Parts: sequence; C-alpha cells; structure tokens
Amino acid sequence: MSVTDSTKIRDLIYKYFQIAKSKEIEHIPAFFAERFTKFGDSPPYDLRDADRALMLEQLQFASISDYDFKINDLKIEIVAGEVAIATFALESTGIIVDDYSFRGTAINNKSRVTIMFQKDKKKEEWKMLHQHFSRMPS
Repeated sequence: MSVTDSTKIRDLIYKYFQIAKSKEIEHIPAFFAERFTKFGDSPPYDLRDADRALMLEQLQFASISDYDFKINDLKIEIVAGEVAIATFALESTGIIVDDYSFRGTAINNKSRVTIMFQKDKKKEEWKMLHQHFSRMPS
C-alpha cells in the first residue's frame, strides 16, 4: 500500500466532511467519480445516482449549522492500485435548519461508513465511486 495514496484518501475524506462546516457546497462535485452512487442512512434509503446524490448532499450540507464530525477507526485498503476502500465510524452533530419554519432539529448521529474510491491515473487523484452509510443505534 502506498503511503502517499493512503494519505491522499484520508485527506480527501476529511476535506469532504469539512464542506458541511465551510458551506462551500459548490466543491462537492469534485469529490465524485463520474459514475458515483450512494446508499444513504436516511429515507428513502434508495441507491442514488451521481445527480441525485449530489443534489441531496448539497441540500444536507447547506441545511446543517453548528456541524461537527469525528471519524473513528479509519481503515484504508488499496486494491490493485486503482481502487481503494475506506471504512470508518462517523459521529456527526449539528442542527438541521428548516428555512420555512425557522426551526432547527438537533442531530447526534453515528454511522458506519464505507467509501469506495477510484484513481484517475492521468490526474493522479482519487475520486469517490460509491458511499454506503448505515446508521448505528444511539
């Protein structure tokens, strides 16, 4: 396993979740591979293609305030040099703000996360190919 690739993937994961803090949601597409898919941990629990996942991520990241996150037990495995799998537990807190009612709902979630990455050999950069979140009981 290349330390450089593992470090790049770790940094990419942290930068991705930092977007919910910085609100720079216009940067989300740069993290996704062209054929990105996602299983989320909230209804409707469907398999989301890149366009739907992007729209829902932007909505979620823009709607949360006082966001913070903690990544535990991060493990990264590089497979055949072009594919990597990262697994970790994600703790996230914040307030989901409803712009229509001006009310907020506190969140304190724990999820198991698996993210599959694909390496773009020409650019020497990693992109998220698939995410799977599973909420853990509180």
